[in-house]
Parts: sequence; structure tokens; C-alpha cells
Amino acid sequence: MKTHKASAKRFRVTGRGKIVRRRAGKQHLLAKKNNKRKLRLSKMHEVSRSDYDNVIGALPYLKVNRLAK
Repeated sequence: MKTHKASAKRFRVTGRGKIVRRRAGKQHLLAKKNNKRKLRLSKMHEVSRSDYDNVIGALPYLKVNRLAK
């Protein structure tokens, strides 16, 4: 099984085994976005449970706790 390298750069696992990702929308056109919005966009966000199978399929060696809430 091979790791999907593009996915490996986008996702990581927390200490409790949850998968997290960055939010979209913080690359360009930042002048029109207020500071509160930019701060919210820069924080890591947990991957939805419905997307877990897709992420784990792309990253077979990821140490994920499927029971973490």
C-alpha cells in the first residue's frame, strides 16, 4: 500500500488520534478579510467523521483512533 503524498501534507493526527486539517481561504485576497476571520481560518479544524474513510484510505499508515470523539 502506498501513501498518497498530497494527502500526507494536508492532514495530521493529534495526540488523541483525531485527524485535523487547515481551513481553506487563507492564501490570497487577505486585505478584504477582517482579522477575526483570518484568525479563524488559520486554526486547525477537525476532519468530519464522514470523511474519515477517504482520508484513511489515502493514508494507510496513519495512526488514527477511530473511537476518538
